[in-house]
Amino acid sequence: MSVEQKCRVVVLISGRGSNLQAILDQAGSGALPVDIAAVISNRPGVPGLERARRAGVTALELDHRGFADRPAFEAALIDLIDRQQPDLVIL
Repeated sequence: MSVEQKCRVVVLISGRGSNLQAILDQAGSGALPVDIAAVISNRPGVPGLERARRAGVTALELDHRGFADRPAFEAALIDLIDRQQPDLVIL
């Protein structure tokens, strides 16, 4: 990846999205060369998802409670992340 290219990222959140806001601010100012492909939360309806939507970023929910066990949830999460084709996942 050259300096001119932006790193395509997926951001995982579980709440307000305060770290997401810091990333959005830095990306918006040009200080952080990232393109946020999507924000994913394991908790539906958290404020961070609305924060992402207001910024024009795809906001996705994957409720961990809808899976039989942790491995099933993790497999679905990996699939959802892979579909966004990120270079990097930010926790």
